[in-house]
Amino acid sequence: MTAKKIFKFPAKLKKTICLLAATGLTIHASNRSDFVSEKITAGVDGVVRSSRAISTFALTVADYKYSLHGLSTASGDYRRKLSEVVHLRSAKRILQLCETNRGFYVKAGQFVAAMRQVPKEYFSTLSSLQDQAVPCHFKAIKEVLISNLGQDLSEIFLSFDEQPIAAASIAQVHHAVLRDHQEVAIKVQYPGIEHKMRLDTTIMSFLSKAVTWVRFESLNTNFFTCCRIFEFDP
Repeated sequence: MTAKKIFKFPAKLKKTICLLAATGLTIHASNRSDFVSEKITAGVDGVVRSSRAISTFALTVADYKYSLHGLSTASGDYRRKLSEVVHLRSAKRILQLCETNRGFYVKAGQFVAAMRQVPKEYFSTLSSLQDQAVPCHFKAIKEVLISNLGQDLSEIFLSFDEQPIAAASIAQVHHAVLRDHQEVAIKVQYPGIEHKMRLDTTIMSFLSKAVTWVRFESLNTNFFTCCRIFEFDP
């Protein structure tokens, strides 16, 4: 009768393997949890941004429809109320939307102000967006850089200024020095901006069609045409 040899892991090795396996499962679960959390956060943010935009333009449409109701378009009272009250009030409402949603909305507002093909109350109000750009926190910018470069910044740069030298609606620029002592300017898109831009252009396109559908002629729809310029290719 041949005795079969049964291999047994040493107790210490077995304990180490179990510990490593448990650690691996914990890391995997943590990464998956972070991924799901980011997706949920992005989804909630998208709903909030879209709801804010839709409600703003719904209020604007209602403002024009009901504030001017019963007034003859040929009357001086109509023209005064249209310019001094409704146009200005609506422009301020859209400015607040742009400042809150940021990203594409700031870009769209800047585009409209530069075109000057909307009532003067709009381009004069929205022109304040030309100088507005709140930079993103460097921690988020650093994560974008490491994710794209695949290395820690210290492995590529001798120095990297955390304070941006310029900031715009969708990106900001930092001064840095490469390891060969060459000075460079690094332009970094804000994290998640591509996803937000896709959603924002879709919403703006929908709103443009909705405004046209209700024959809302008091507000020049050139505000919405800019969404085609900033769309990302699928």
